[in-house]
Amino acid sequence: MANINISSPFIRAFTHADATAGVAAAELLAAAVTPERRIIVIVQNKSTSASIQVILAATGSVGIYVPPLGNISLDNYNGAVRVIASAAATSVHIAYATA
Repeated sequence: MANINISSPFIRAFTHADATAGVAAAELLAAAVTPERRIIVIVQNKSTSASIQVILAATGSVGIYVPPLGNISLDNYNGAVRVIASAAATSVHIAYATA
């Protein structure tokens, strides 16, 4: 008989939300509150023309560049997620799973 050890929890479901980002940084997801632990966070740029910057901090105005129709995923990230777009009313999707 095999013995399988799992180091992280299995993902049972994702929480999904659409948001609109503008040219000023806005919080899409607040920092997780203990005891909640996020297993994965995915941010998708749904725009076909505008880029976004994903800011992984509660402050600041510069983040990770995500091109049109691109995405970024982060394992075990429990901090705030903020977004700033290159154009007003840019559609963004966020999904995350918790343990």
